[in-house]
Amino acid sequence: MSMSAGRMAAIFCASLLLAACAASEEYQARLAEFERTIPVCNAAAECEAKWSAARDWVIANADFTLRTDSETRIDTLNADSTRSGTAIQVDRVEGQNGAYRIVVDVECFAAFGCPSELDMRLDFNRTINAVQ
Repeated sequence: MSMSAGRMAAIFCASLLLAACAASEEYQARLAEFERTIPVCNAAAECEAKWSAARDWVIANADFTLRTDSETRIDTLNADSTRSGTAIQVDRVEGQNGAYRIVVDVECFAAFGCPSELDMRLDFNRTINAVQ
């Protein structure tokens, strides 16, 4: 017994839709993990240690040199007509009760792709949260 081409196409489309939903759920879970694990610091010494680690992480993982390196922002140059790659920005954002959040953003400026931006953001959070 053979299936009609229309029925096979419908099954194929349904399979693609289910796969997209599963990937989307996984992505959403990983994004929630990123949000939940954004590094926080309270005391001056703790903030200084985490900020220093953030700078080291940016230098080790970005494809561009530092453009800004201040007490509240670390960021790299972006792509130009001759180079492409991964650019990174980190902000120290004042929160409640004197605490600071250290938030990373990763952007890909490459025609052939970059490492997963979300993977890099999760790695940043894990690395900075490990600093004592």
